[in-house]
Amino acid sequence: MRYFIPIALALLLVGSCAKNPFSARDSEEPSTQAGTFIPPTLPKFVLENLKLSYSELVISNFIQTLDSNFIFHFDYLEGIEIDSTWGFSEEIDRTERLFNDFRSEKSAFSLSVQFIQQEEQQDVILDTAAILIRDYVVTVTDSLDNKVGCYKGISRFEMVESSFSYWTLLVWEDWHLTTGAESWADLKNKYR
Repeated sequence: MRYFIPIALALLLVGSCAKNPFSARDSEEPSTQAGTFIPPTLPKFVLENLKLSYSELVISNFIQTLDSNFIFHFDYLEGIEIDSTWGFSEEIDRTERLFNDFRSEKSAFSLSVQFIQQEEQQDVILDTAAILIRDYVVTVTDSLDNKVGCYKGISRFEMVESSFSYWTLLVWEDWHLTTGAESWADLKNKYR
């Protein structure tokens, strides 16, 4: 009996220091940053997510902006005769290549997108469909914030309201401002 009390106290002390094996464990920190994604409850948030996915180079957020029946169409490429339309998988493939290229050169180059609403062109937003036309500037800058590339044009975005009242991009048309200026399609086509 005289050994029972010291052994019981020792077991009680060891037991109080040990973690409960049945308790939930702490979650691990994410290995990569997921970027910023705004629930696209309005068509304008689709464009904001498009901008953010380009600046943060997050392909999963970019994919969430697209409808599964997505179509990209552009007017022309200077001096090249190629198909001017592609679908969902081709868009993801080109954008993923672009993002991977910039991510591998992350310290050297970054992308930013700016949309400018045209004063004479009002947004058309219906119950489950919308059309937004925007001037845009896609800028490539180096680590010293020097502009090393600039793509300008006009895009027509046709959107649909899908599940959970979220909007997605169904048709993206890209038009050059002038024949001498490079557009977003010119940038994307570098990653064919």
